[in-house]
Amino acid sequence: MKSEKLEVKNLIFNYGVKNILNDISFEVPKGEFVAIVGKSGAGKSTLMRCLNLLNKPQSGEINIAGENIVQFNRSKLKLIRRDIAFIFQDYNVLDNLYTVENVLTPYLVKKSVLGLLLGYTKKEYNEGVDFLKKVGLEDEAFKKSKYLSGGQKQRVAIAKALAQDPKFLLADEPVSSLDEKNTTLIMDTFKKLNEENGITVLINLHDVNLAKKYSTKILGLKDGKVLFYKDSEKVTKDEFEELYN
Repeated sequence: MKSEKLEVKNLIFNYGVKNILNDISFEVPKGEFVAIVGKSGAGKSTLMRCLNLLNKPQSGEINIAGENIVQFNRSKLKLIRRDIAFIFQDYNVLDNLYTVENVLTPYLVKKSVLGLLLGYTKKEYNEGVDFLKKVGLEDEAFKKSKYLSGGQKQRVAIAKALAQDPKFLLADEPVSSLDEKNTTLIMDTFKKLNEENGITVLINLHDVNLAKKYSTKILGLKDGKVLFYKDSEKVTKDEFEELYN
């Protein structure tokens, strides 16, 4: 890839006749940690899904490496999605798989038919355990995922995202249903991956204090429009109050 900058230009998304995102523009240089904040219904989840083209915008550009991925065909989109890991609010973890098998599911797209029949190799299982080690869950590798707590499942989702070897990590309200202890664990994990692995992180958050603590930049979204986008320490109390009023 020429450059790992993400650039969004004049993005518009409508759901039926209702406008959800209105002329959204912002840039995210490589290695940033961007928190997207705003009231429920502001368009945060829709924006996140547009960035991975789970929702296709009616107009505008989403440029990665200088290429507008909105115009990609299905095969090119499949390739670029390997660089963009998406972590959902509801974990997206299969209960009947062993924890390590959940982590390794991104490997399946690279396997031949024979490889699928033979299953994972010992080397792949070891790699899966290594990914779990990064999120502090290596001891749970061969436990069925249904026995994990919500916080542990979210960490499995992060480990699975790492198995993609992504350049971008998108997370849609990943801590909204977690207690304070697990919220700290998850947010610390995101920050560690951002700083040590150089992964660009974009995360939707309800909690402004978390946004200020962990992110390098904050994007304030109100009624489908960007109210502000700046370095985290430069966002004022008045701007946050305007965002939530």
